[in-house]
Order: sequence, then structure tokens, then C-alpha cells
Amino acid sequence: MNKKANIVMQTDFGKGIAVCTMHGVSMLVDPELKIFDCTHDIRNFDTYEASVSLDYIVDFWPAGTVFISVVDPGVGTSRRASVAKLKNGSYVVTPDNGSLTHVKARIGIEEVRTIDEKTNRLKNTEKCDIFHGRDLFAYCGARLASGVITYEEVGPSYAVDEIITHPLIPCKAEGGRITGMIANADYHFGLICSNIPAEIFEKEQIGYGDFVHVKIWKKGQDTPAFESDVPFCRSFGFVEVGEPLLMISESLHIQAAINCENMAEKYGIRAGSDWTMEIEKC
Repeated sequence: MNKKANIVMQTDFGKGIAVCTMHGVSMLVDPELKIFDCTHDIRNFDTYEASVSLDYIVDFWPAGTVFISVVDPGVGTSRRASVAKLKNGSYVVTPDNGSLTHVKARIGIEEVRTIDEKTNRLKNTEKCDIFHGRDLFAYCGARLASGVITYEEVGPSYAVDEIITHPLIPCKAEGGRITGMIANADYHFGLICSNIPAEIFEKEQIGYGDFVHVKIWKKGQDTPAFESDVPFCRSFGFVEVGEPLLMISESLHIQAAINCENMAEKYGIRAGSDWTMEIEKC
């Protein structure tokens, strides 16, 4: 790297002493580094949500940014501690446990390396096997961002095809029916975002103000978690408080919501390949 890169961190730790120590370790490596927090409120142990979060943010940071993502239910086991070089020039420092799924599928991963603990682990932490966020990921990520090490000095490379990924189900449109998986179920506002790209609605001649029949299913259930005729709108304010709608998300996909209510919580909807959305024009 010709200049010091920004560091962006995300974890499931909650914003507390664990994150503070990760910041501190980075400062010990280089006090001039700039460190930013994405979120530390990812659901505990949810590597799928970590993957979605990374995919959401990477396009909005300069090439060369070092993203440190630590959602690590397998900490201390044989799972790989890795640094992936994305095809857009940025890096992700993370346990290889599914957290790279979406960036691998959408952006592409040029190369991936295992962190060499002999050179890129914080000294005098070898007896601790439960805080790799501090001892491996923050330390190695800071060394990479500051230019103390090159990417090649992270550790040995391994095949990109060996990266652990979650299953992703492609969307499809046939016979007037559009189907896709639930890519993200936001727990703060309760937004239900599919992987159905907005341009499909143009092809299917669905415009703002049209009503569509929506079903949201969980695999193995006999009845939908949600089923209703809802309008396709620009934003929440085009329906009454408490009414459902479809709209285009920030990632330009089709998203379901309830105005001023939490749809995910109300209907128990989660994200992942077990959850699908079906849409038909009324």
C-alpha cells in the first residue's frame, strides 16, 4: 500500500470493552490509523448477517479499505483466520466461516490468505484462544492498513474455492410470478429485503401504485408467515401507519415493510435460504 488505509470494524460484541481493546491494539500498531465502526450489533454468532452487512457497506468506502469483521462462533478451533483481497481493491480480515459469502458472490475475491500467527499475532496472547478479534484480526488488520506488512506477508494463500459460504438462492421470474430469497431481515426497523432486483418490476410492468400479492414463506412451513395484497410505493409515507407495502431498498432490491412498525418482529421473519418471497401482480 502506498498510504495508510482506513479500517472499518464490525462485530457481534456490542460496543464495549471488547471493541475498545480492538481499537487500542490498532493504535499500538500505528497511532495514526483511522478506525471507523460499522456496527457491533450483529446478531450473536450470525455469520450470515455479518456477510450481508459487509456486502452493504464495501461499495461506499475507498478502494484499499481494510474491513475487520469478527463474528466468530468457532474461535479457537481449526476454522481459518483469513484476509481476503477483494476484486475492488479492498480487504476483509475475518474468520472464514461464511462471512465472505456475499462479497465473494457479488464483488469477487481475487485472493485469500491465512493469517500467520507466528508473525501477525499480538505478542504475549498465545495462551488465550477466545479473543482472536483482538489478538489476530485487529492486530493483523492494523499491520496491513498501516503498511507494516504487505498483503503477501499476511500468511500463506489458499484456493478461493475453499472459502466457506452460505447458500444463496437466485431469484427468478416466470409465469407472472417473481420469487427470491429473503436476503436481509433488519431487526431495528423490521425491513424485509429480498434478492429480487428492482429492474425485474420494470420487466414485469409493475409500477408505483400497483398492488401485488405477496407471500413470505419459511421452508418446511405449510402456511406463509405473511400473505397480503400490498401496494408498490416509493416510500413508507404512501401508506397509512400500520399498513404494509413494497418498495425499492437502498441496495436497489425489492423490500417489504410496514409503515412505523417492525415487520420482521411482527411476523417472525428472518433472512437466509430458508426464507422466500413470492410476488404476483393483482
